[in-house]
Amino acid sequence: MRTPGTIYKKLREVKYRHLINLYRKYLRRTPENCKYNYQYIFTGSDGYKHEIRLCLLHQEIPDLGSGIQLNLVDVCSEPKHSIDCNGFILRHNKESIKKILENELQDTDLKLKIYPDICALEWVLERPALGVTIEGLQKFWFALKQKWVILNERYKK
Repeated sequence: MRTPGTIYKKLREVKYRHLINLYRKYLRRTPENCKYNYQYIFTGSDGYKHEIRLCLLHQEIPDLGSGIQLNLVDVCSEPKHSIDCNGFILRHNKESIKKILENELQDTDLKLKIYPDICALEWVLERPALGVTIEGLQKFWFALKQKWVILNERYKK
């Protein structure tokens, strides 16, 4: 049986791995990661919903809801468009991506769906093993650490 410390370490590693994956997803130079790129969904004549990505770089207010000038709109839906674009600015930075992960981990339904490995490790940590909880172990470790510092100071004198 593994100790709670090793499980907690594995939980931190898994969260870090998911954070790195989100960095890779949101820091790529793709149209959906551009600050000026907006998704426009419309229903075609065939009755199906279609999606098109519009570049609002040259608009005074880059927002679809505030009205746009149609002669200044570009279609930017392929990655090759964003690679060659001089106006490309990332929509997210590392701090906003961390907040995205934290918000996803706060929502239990979303966490169960997207991060089942984190849920499993947290479930294992919540179960008391031999009547010992994580909070109890943390208090014990802190007290042990304080005793070690006191003993270490005595022997140095």
